[in-house]
Amino acid sequence: MNYTGNNNENQRRKEVLKLMRKEIVKKSKTDFQTILKETEINRYYFGLKYITTSNKTICETLNITPEAGTRYKAKLEENQNLVTSIDKFQCPYTKEYVHFLSTNPLEFERLLKSKTNQFKMF
Repeated sequence: MNYTGNNNENQRRKEVLKLMRKEIVKKSKTDFQTILKETEINRYYFGLKYITTSNKTICETLNITPEAGTRYKAKLEENQNLVTSIDKFQCPYTKEYVHFLSTNPLEFERLLKSKTNQFKMF
């Protein structure tokens, strides 16, 4: 059997995570090892302050299980510290179309506006 396609996909995903980590470090001016010393929920919040992305991507980037990320998402939404996009975007990690997340208040308005043209019925 040929597993080259799987290896290419794994390599692509590693590159995505590397780029995401680099972006968080650059924008936050905090080294990655320092970020990893934080609690998971703090890492989740911190990462989504600097990159707007999917739950899966932020979790993989910051060594958090996606299940835990889903719990942190709910908690942060409840406290109005996180916004989920109205529209779906292609996840850089899985390539699936999903809602993006952000804890950056400067992103909230953009994420809450739909870019789809829907006709109003009334």
